[in-house]
Amino acid sequence: MNFKPEQKYIAKMLSEEDVKFIIPPYQRPYKWGINECETLWNDIVNAFNDSDDEYFLGSIIAFSEEKDEFQIIDGQQRITTFTLLFRAFYECFKTESNSEKEKGDFEKDFGKCLWEYKNDEGFDFDKQHLQSEVATEKEKENLNKILSDTIDENLIQKDNKKIKNNRSPYVQNYLYFKDKLEELKGSQTLSWSKFCNFVLGKNLFVLFVVCDSQESAMTIFNTLNSRGMPLSNADVLKGYLYKHYKEHGNIDGFINQWSEIEANIESVESNKDVNLDFLFLQYMHIIRAVNKDFDTTTPGLLDFFTKESKENSKKKVTYGYRDKWLYKSETMPFITCLTNFWLKPQNYLQDKSLLYMNVLFLFQNSSWKSFVSCLVWKNKEHFICESTDKNVISNVFEAPLLELLKTMSLLFINNQATTNTTDHIVFKLNVNLLHSISLTSEIEKVSYPNEENFLNNFNNIATRRAKYLLYLYAYIYDEFSQPIDVSCLEVEHILPKQWQNANFNGWNKESHKEYLEQIGNKILLPKKSNVKCTDNFFAQKKKEYADFANSHLKEVQYLANLPQNDWLKEDIKRRNKEIYTRLKNFFRENL
Repeated sequence: MNFKPEQKYIAKMLSEEDVKFIIPPYQRPYKWGINECETLWNDIVNAFNDSDDEYFLGSIIAFSEEKDEFQIIDGQQRITTFTLLFRAFYECFKTESNSEKEKGDFEKDFGKCLWEYKNDEGFDFDKQHLQSEVATEKEKENLNKILSDTIDENLIQKDNKKIKNNRSPYVQNYLYFKDKLEELKGSQTLSWSKFCNFVLGKNLFVLFVVCDSQESAMTIFNTLNSRGMPLSNADVLKGYLYKHYKEHGNIDGFINQWSEIEANIESVESNKDVNLDFLFLQYMHIIRAVNKDFDTTTPGLLDFFTKESKENSKKKVTYGYRDKWLYKSETMPFITCLTNFWLKPQNYLQDKSLLYMNVLFLFQNSSWKSFVSCLVWKNKEHFICESTDKNVISNVFEAPLLELLKTMSLLFINNQATTNTTDHIVFKLNVNLLHSISLTSEIEKVSYPNEENFLNNFNNIATRRAKYLLYLYAYIYDEFSQPIDVSCLEVEHILPKQWQNANFNGWNKESHKEYLEQIGNKILLPKKSNVKCTDNFFAQKKKEYADFANSHLKEVQYLANLPQNDWLKEDIKRRNKEIYTRLKNFFRENL
């Protein structure tokens, strides 16, 4: 591995003759906003005011396959932002009359940071030093407008509503710097020409690391991990895939596939967990299951797909790299299927299959998800076809999802649902699923607790754990007949949480404390109803429960119709036992 780190002054680096900085298509889009630009601007102004000789801007890591052409691996946010800043400088001088121009011709000096310049010909505005291959067509158009000889008049008019509503970071950041420079230029506290010389001179520098290959650049990046927006594992894998398809053809097809996946992920506003790192991690777990690997010591994602072995690792996993799983023709189409499924499982599942998934989404960790991804893999022919049949997919998924739900819930009920334990069980289930081995062999190893242990496990537990158990119980009570939206539900204490310093029907402060946090005293209610109930007595709460009569939470309806007006210890004991028994029957009936 060969690489050459150099201290480079940013203006000099960008203005070198015939230099070209390329943002490759596997990089992330330009994301810096006004906040980052403001931080950079303040850093530069403060360095100038403090008369600092030099100011370090961070590192830029690139590799070069052709002379004077650099593919940026890390630092594209920084180098793009400086290009926009220098374009704003250039515009400030371009709009001055000749008599106003400062000595030294700053217009030319800043222009050289943007375009090729020949002494006898001037600027070649078609030869820009910065080229982005990652931007969408719309963003490329915005960038090209800014880096053209004459900026569209609309970009200069500050009262233009189109521009104010333009969310392009290229446009917004250029306008930010343009405003700041105009403001600074008119200030009496700073010397405009001195500031320009400071920016152009030997003051603002980067560590420019040029490597001999893409792999070397990625290795250096992972070691330095500079201050910019760090690449994710998926970004690095994208680099390997990009190189593969560039060498073996169909590079445009790959770029379109990847862009489509990213667009799908960004289009779902409620999505928090599904990203390309998650999807490739799921794919790795699938491949491990195909190879009957259920070791809980999992390899790193990059090592798994790109390295033959890892020195000093406890277990050398080589099949991911050896069998070239990353480059298989089915990989990207399947990642697309997996994306679509995890973003909107309701588009593929219905009835009990979807309800089982609803409960699992509330589970305390995400170990279970790899099993569902294995289900998608096992039945991928139903996802790859142009039209998906919910009935077919749901029927295929229902029994395995029930086994998964039972297994995860039994671990939960036994207080054994640690990540390590759930990984151990789920990884074995993955192998069994893909190799047509019975799924019940794992659940049979986990016994249902006796009533005393069950009640002890769920006395005074965290709200999130209580919510999972009560949500599962609500579905069991309703026999999984219809969806229950958990997003608006909260845990309600039937016996009020706040002791009201009164002895009523056998309750006192001590007994209130003893029974308050027992699972039989808790139920799920919509937040609005829960707030109305607050610390009211049972007779008053029943009215609120009755107003909720159309709810899918059938037990709430049952409580509303009770003839009694008091909630007693015997009621909590009875409900403790009923929850225990219904759960036990659910597991027993489905074993």
